[in-house]
Order: sequence, then C-alpha cells, then structure tokens
Amino acid sequence: MEKKEFIEKLRESLDDGKKRYYRNLVYIEKEDYMQDLLDVLWLYKEVNQSPKVAYAFNPWAFRSKERLETVKGVFPDLEDVDYSSSEKYLGKTYDVVILDLVDNFQPNYVGRLVDLVRGGGLAVLYTNNLERDKFFKNSIIREGKVEDYYEERFKRKLMEHKGTFIANETGYFANPFYGKLGEKPHGVVPKKIVMPVELHNMALSEDQNRVLEGFQYLLRGGKRVLAITASRGRGKSAVTGLGLAGVIYVNMKEGFKTYVAVTAPSISSSSQIMEFLKLGLDALKIEHKVKKSDIGAIRSIEGDGFKVYYEPPDATLNDEGHILVVDEAASLGINYIDVATKVWKKVVLVTTVHGYEGSGRSFLKYLRNLLEKRKQNVKWLTMEKPLRYAEGDPIESWLYDALMLNAEPKKPTEDLTKMYYETLSKEALISSDDVLSQVYGILVSAHYRNNPDDLMIMLDGVHHHVKAIYSDSYLAVAQVSEEGNLPDPMIELALKGGTFDGDLIPDRMLKHLRVREFGKLKGWRIVRIAVIPELQNKGIGSKLLEMVVKEAEDKGVDWVGSAFMGDPYVLNFWTRNGFVPVHVSPKRNEKFGDYPVAVIKPISEMAKKITAIAQEVLKERLLNTVFDVYYDMSPTLARILLDSIRAHRDIELNKIYLAKLTAFLQGTSPYESSADAIHMLTLKYFWDAKRDWRLDEEEEIVLIGKVLQGKPWRYLSSTLGINRTRITELIYSSVSTLSKRYYNLDVESHVGVSINEM
Repeated sequence: MEKKEFIEKLRESLDDGKKRYYRNLVYIEKEDYMQDLLDVLWLYKEVNQSPKVAYAFNPWAFRSKERLETVKGVFPDLEDVDYSSSEKYLGKTYDVVILDLVDNFQPNYVGRLVDLVRGGGLAVLYTNNLERDKFFKNSIIREGKVEDYYEERFKRKLMEHKGTFIANETGYFANPFYGKLGEKPHGVVPKKIVMPVELHNMALSEDQNRVLEGFQYLLRGGKRVLAITASRGRGKSAVTGLGLAGVIYVNMKEGFKTYVAVTAPSISSSSQIMEFLKLGLDALKIEHKVKKSDIGAIRSIEGDGFKVYYEPPDATLNDEGHILVVDEAASLGINYIDVATKVWKKVVLVTTVHGYEGSGRSFLKYLRNLLEKRKQNVKWLTMEKPLRYAEGDPIESWLYDALMLNAEPKKPTEDLTKMYYETLSKEALISSDDVLSQVYGILVSAHYRNNPDDLMIMLDGVHHHVKAIYSDSYLAVAQVSEEGNLPDPMIELALKGGTFDGDLIPDRMLKHLRVREFGKLKGWRIVRIAVIPELQNKGIGSKLLEMVVKEAEDKGVDWVGSAFMGDPYVLNFWTRNGFVPVHVSPKRNEKFGDYPVAVIKPISEMAKKITAIAQEVLKERLLNTVFDVYYDMSPTLARILLDSIRAHRDIELNKIYLAKLTAFLQGTSPYESSADAIHMLTLKYFWDAKRDWRLDEEEEIVLIGKVLQGKPWRYLSSTLGINRTRITELIYSSVSTLSKRYYNLDVESHVGVSINEM
C-alpha cells in the first residue's frame, strides 16, 4: 500500500472512531521513523484540534529528549511521561498516547499506557527496531544470546487485529475496524437509592450507579467485606471515591463519624479514589480540607466528623478506623488481605481482573477461598462495561491477545491414565496460540503476580525453559531458568555488593552466605510452577517437580531451587517436596509486603555441603533477629521456616531460668517476670532438630509471635482470631510441655534454687 492510501484509510478510521467511540493504533518500525510519526500526528490534529496528549519515553536515554521536542512541535502542551513512573498515570485518560520504543520495549508499559487512550483516540508506538538495543531486552541476554520470539508474535498480532495501522521497512499496512460496538456508556440512576442523587448523577455507567449504591453495605452490621472487581477502564477507583463520599454523607445525617484509611501499592495508585472523593464532597457541598503529598497526590481529606487518609499497606495493619479501602488489592497479595480483613471491621477491596500488575482472576480465586473458609460476610460487585471506549473496542481486543491477558488453560478430560513429561520448544509455543494460551494460562491461573513482562522473559530468554506434564491437554507447567556457573569477576562483583541480571539464587547466596564456591555451581531455578485449577492438590505439581529434579540430576546440575514471596502455603509445597530454605531477605518487598524466600534441593555433594551450612546460618539469623529484622514476618511463615531447617544446636538453661519456669507454672510468677526463661526455653525447642515430637501448630505460632517476636497481645489476638486469655493458655501449655520434656519440671517441682546448686 502506498503512503497516501495509508493516510487516507487512517483518516477514515479516525473519523469513524470519533463517531463510534473506539480507538485506533499506529505502529511504526523503521530507521526513518520520524517523518511517518509526524504525518500521523498532524493527521490526528486535523480530526481533533485540541487533544489531550501523553508522550511516554526514557528521559535519560540518548537523544530521547530531542525526539520529545520534535513531537512537541505538533502538540506543544503534551504531558511527558517517564516510563519508570508510569504507574501513577493509571486512571487518567488521553486522546493520544505516544510510546517512544526506540530505547526500550517493555510489555508492562505498553499495556499500562495504551489503555489510557479514550474512544475516538489514537495510540502510537514507534521505534527504529523492536528487538535490538532495548534496555529491558538487554536484561534478558545470557552469554551474549537472546531470542526474538516475543517480538515476532507481538508484530504478528498487530497484523492480525483490526484497528491497527502499520508502517515498516516493507511498506504500509492498514487494518480498519468495521465491526459492531456496544453503545457509549451512560449512567442510569436506580429507582430506589440510599446514596445521594447528586453522586448518582456523576456516574458514567450503569455499573457505576450499581456499585455506588452497593456502598450502603458498609453502613451497618458487623465485619464486612465489599469486593469490587473489573477490568481496567471500568471506573472502579472513581466510583469507590464517590461511594466513600456517600458513606460520609449518610453517616453525617445520622450523627455518626467516619474514619477511612485508603491504601495501595503507592500513594499515586490511590489518587483516583481521593480525587473522586473530593469531587463527591464538592457535589454534596460538604466542607473539607485537603492535604497533598510532595508529588501532588492527595494525602488526606478531612472535615467535621470525618477523615479519609492514605496510609502505606504495612501501617494499616497497626491502625484503627471504621473502613479500610484497598486499591489494586491483587498487587498487595493475599497474605496482606488475610491480615487486613482480620484487623479491620469494614474492608473495601478494589482489584483488576485483567491487569498489568498481576492476574486478578487467580487472586480472586484465592480471595474467595480465604473469605469462604473464614465465613466472612462479603458482597461481590463486578463492573463489565468499559468507560473509556465502546464495548467491543478493537484495541482492547488486540491488547488482550498480544499481551496474553486472557490466556486460559483447557479443562482436563476425565481420562488421565496416561500423562507425559516434556520440554516445550519456543517455536511450538509461539506458532500455536492454543498451546501458548494453555501453558501461559496455567501459570497465570495459579500465580496472581504474573505480568506481561514475564511472558517476554519466558519466550526470549535462552536460559529459560518450559517443562510440562500433558495428557490430552496441558495439566502442569514449570518455567525453569539456568543459573550459576559464574565467572570469577561476577562472583567478586556479588561479594562486593554489586548486582547483575538473572542468577537470582547465586546472587543471594553469595551476598548473604559469602561462600565463593556456590557461584561456580550449576543450578536450575524454578521461576514458576503451576497446575490447572481442577487438578490442584492431587500431587501433579509434586510429580512435575520430581521429573524436573530427575532431569537436572541426569544433566549434571548441582542444585534445583526456587525463590518466591514468603507465603506459608507456597513454602509448605516446597518443603513437602524436600526443598529446604537457604535464604530469607532481611527486607520486605515494598510492593507485596512479604519477605522473599529462597529454597534449594541440593544434588551434588558440594551443593549438599554448602546447603547444610546455609541452613544453620539462616536458622541462627532468624532466631537471633526475628524480634528486629524479621519483626513484621507472619508467625505462621516463621514457624514453617524454623520447622523445615534441620540444623541442630544444644541449648541449655541455667538453674535460675529453670526456677523461673517452675514459678511460672505454679502461677507465682507472671509471664512478664518469666519472659527471659521462656525465651531461652523456646530457643532450645526450635534449635532441637533431633526430637521426634512437636508442639501443636497453634502453640508454636504463639511462641514465635509473642516470645520470640514480642508482638503486642492485641495484634496477636486480632491476627490469630483468638482472645488474650487463649493466647496465655497456649503459652502456659507450651511451657508446661517443654519444661516436662526437657527438664522434668511441673507444678509440683521445687521452687527456688540454692547457691550451692549454681
């Protein structure tokens, strides 16, 4: 196609998109990209004379600002967006979003930013080439090698979908969209309402009206959870802000105060909620004061009898109020939600079903299981129709396909008598959408922290391999990364605190264990392992793990390991399969709030020797610093870690400690007076790897939480769901058992100690 025809077809599609409220996309990949880019942008300006424009780029990259200034010649008032801070733009809307891919092509950014374009708008992606000299791609290179499978599929999807216009070295290609669309969204005020009509009139869709009215669920009753789920662009954060304004209004009328904490991965992530809360209060003519953060995001809104404020996730677990609102709940993880819904009386969970920070679908599965198990009162609200563009928008369809946001595993057949283990080739994965959707869908369905970048790493990394168990369809998948076998300079770099891409477990072991030889060992890190939902907890994941370890052993690999966020359920899976913890990060992951954990199953003799040392070092670090460095670790996770490390050390209590234990058992010395003796007894128990008996799980958790970590009684009571009396009883029963087992002490034992016994 000639350029003139290309421009004319694009003009027709832009006009049609404006009329029917759908989006178009232009992709330019050629060395001489600038003239085509400018022609496209000037064309859009003819269709829309005053568009709102965002331009995303890496501002510190060579000549990137020159390109920005050139584009400003068309749109002087554009908003420039640094890719690294693009998360704070979620919730905003633009007519044109331009992505400079000259220096970097990263799927997360593509998904996040293309979705900001409104109906009638245009997304523009331009680059000299998609595969070479890109920051993110360079991080995947291993020994000078990297594949291009992801980019190959990405460009193929651009060609396959409608609403896309492509200019490359071979010519111009137009794929206009002529399909059917849903009507433009509009609000519909319900006949019977509790929330103020002024707020209902601000809703842009019937979904928003319905969810707004759903906030009345929080007005009365005991512990309740309101869960709001939607794909991006449905207006869930906006209606949450309006809903809070409604709750404040109703409570004020009835003489109740309202205190709300809003949390999210960052203060910018919560900005939409706070902005629409302010708009709602303005519409209701409720006086309020606004305080902003250094970056201009609203930190708090306060008025007579109410306060709504942003608080980091960790801080909310030690706070008190009426309502906790969690935006992007899937990003914070199920462990955080577990504690938050215990501590807070009313909780609003807002999460994305098809997001770019993780799979909301799998998160919802875990969330439903959690709340059902606890018999929690919960109201589920789902928002279906998009607000930014018409239902059936072609660019949403392309985005979901290109980034595999809608990947789904197949349901298994009933006949599973024959199952096979295989390593899938990358060619097989990208040549069949069905196979890729099954394989990646299994990973996404089980891991809510997947994101589009992960697929690119899996396909393009020469050191990444996909192992699977299949029958008539794929049942279980493991993504494996080759690690270790490091040259001396890289080992030195790690020991001196330097960082490098990949080789996650060797890097952590070198930095924290300091044993040089580990860097020379060859390992396989299991990045992810998952089983289709219908067959989970049936041993198939363990069987796949067994096959991977056997293959590694046959190929002379020294160790197989994994690294993950410290989740008790996940850690239990690994320890049940013979893997042992060798490292726990001394810092919590800021985004997810968990402590990263590394586990290993050693194969070679050298790996076994180093692993034994690593276990003892880790156990000592945990027991010595769990009250400080690991204070925020859940006692449940700490219990699994300590129980699975079989390093042994003899700990003896002196006579004074034994006398204190006796006094505690007899009730003449309170816990606080005997705490030092109980602490030493607890250390003796957890260092004892030779015993063939154990305390009850609940007793171990209380000993860790209170005796070793020193957590407040109130915190333990709320997180464990038991009262202080029960906690005291568990400590007493534990001390009684341990005192009898180790020293034959009980309530009848002699009180006090003679100087001659010292």
